[in-house]
Amino acid sequence: MLSWMLYSIVVSLLMGLAALALERSAQIRQRPARWLWATCMVASLAIPFIPSRDSVQVPETTRADRATFSEILTSPQTTATETSRFTLPIIGTDQIPLSNGASTLLEWTWRMTSMALALVILASGAHLSWRRRRWIRGHMAGTAVYISEDTGPAVVGFVRPHIVVPRWLTRLSPGEQELVIAHERSHLGAHDTQLLTIAVCLVACMPWNPVLWWQLRRLRLAIEIDCDARVLSLGYPVARYSETLIDVGERQSAGYAMTMARYGSKSSLEQRIRNMLRKKTRHARVSALALACLGVGLAVCAAEVAPPKVDFVGKTTSKEVSVDPQLLQANGQQDVRALRSRILLMQAEGIADKLTQFTREIQNQVAWTTQLPPTAGSVDQRRFDAMRLLRLTPAITEWSQLDGNGRELIKVSRLAMDVVGSGTDYSRETKFSETVAKRIYYGPVYMRRESEPYMTLGMAGKGDAGVSVVELNLKPMWDLVQHTKVGDHGVAYVVNAEGRVIAHPDFSVGKSLRDVSSLAQVQEARTTPSTGSVRMARDMNDQEVVVVSARVAGPGWLVFVELPIGEWTKN
Repeated sequence: MLSWMLYSIVVSLLMGLAALALERSAQIRQRPARWLWATCMVASLAIPFIPSRDSVQVPETTRADRATFSEILTSPQTTATETSRFTLPIIGTDQIPLSNGASTLLEWTWRMTSMALALVILASGAHLSWRRRRWIRGHMAGTAVYISEDTGPAVVGFVRPHIVVPRWLTRLSPGEQELVIAHERSHLGAHDTQLLTIAVCLVACMPWNPVLWWQLRRLRLAIEIDCDARVLSLGYPVARYSETLIDVGERQSAGYAMTMARYGSKSSLEQRIRNMLRKKTRHARVSALALACLGVGLAVCAAEVAPPKVDFVGKTTSKEVSVDPQLLQANGQQDVRALRSRILLMQAEGIADKLTQFTREIQNQVAWTTQLPPTAGSVDQRRFDAMRLLRLTPAITEWSQLDGNGRELIKVSRLAMDVVGSGTDYSRETKFSETVAKRIYYGPVYMRRESEPYMTLGMAGKGDAGVSVVELNLKPMWDLVQHTKVGDHGVAYVVNAEGRVIAHPDFSVGKSLRDVSSLAQVQEARTTPSTGSVRMARDMNDQEVVVVSARVAGPGWLVFVELPIGEWTKN
């Protein structure tokens, strides 16, 4: 999560620098620049959510006339069929380690801040709507306007924007009034209010990103500069228009809505006036071209920065598929086999991602039961909380709460009678000791009544909050692998950390928790932290298959997807 946030800030910074260079180039050529900043903000939000391309590793020698079959099997050298993104030292491609609690806190903080900012935007719009009821209608310089006590001059409203001017503006000369109304009519015709509203909503999607706020400020300035250019193109003198800017800017009210297209802030007046008085130099075209090239280059760099390998939901976003050279050698079908490798990897990682999300959701539901100490609230209240937990999370069949000494206080179950105050001592059992030591405990998968898989999950609270222990029904995992179609005769299955099959399309294999720890692909996957290697191996029935694996974050399970070698090599 933290690495992804840093990556997003870096991308936003590069896009902002690109927009800055392109804006300067546009100003030299006297072109509008507000859409550059709008595009920059959209790209700053979109790029971090775009997964990087897969890179399939292909051997350098794959033709029979370039190497013998045995040489290919022993050659470790490979090249990538696609150019991978480059990495930056400050973020790298590895996830900065964070505890589940810290990651969850960041996610919830992000959501709450976005919701708070959205409420501020809505409240701002509602406040303006309420104030508009007290404004009076009038005309100024031949244009219908609202006259307020101190709001404006500005354009307000999203669906039907209107010009609002303060009462003191009616006391200015007709010439100054004409310039002010020309400025606001230019905002109105260019739909600047709608553009600003959309931009503020974009910032609300990622409010923790300081670069996005800077981009929003630059967009406001670009909107005003473009508006100045449109007004001056109508033939108004620059000196007279600049004097009006200064006069109105000094008297303008500081309070305004976030999404209001207004006359401009005092701090930006000097920069706007300098821009209007700027003269073209001898090398203006060369400078504009150089700045445009720099901006495009920075934008490309932003798009090519490699994201961290693991994002905030546990998905692998930067994947490299390493293919056994022997698999790509046969019959020269290199491209077909590389594509099949990617499909197998996508299936394995798809199952792993869903299982990771499944366990994370369970953890989030159980976490709130560990917030208060066991002594807080009555027994009936704790039982009510437990029943609500079971109702919200069907996979949980039993919940029990242990105090700091490992004694059971309450147990609520779907499959047995509820127990209150039994005092059973679990302090010596693994589900308590491991939970206290590691804060979270994933127990071994076991069969209940030889029909469905279950797992014990323990979560420890802070201080004297005790331990919550739940029993999970893992049948959704069986359904997932059962409905995953791998070619015509391939299979997908899940292996636990001890090397036993805990989910398989063949129910007899899953129910027996068959030990496959001796298989070469299982041994390799258990000892290798990375995934994405496509290799040839023998399955549990001693048949030759092509296999790929992916790791489930949290429990440490491994997902294997196998395809018979005969189906792999067919054209």
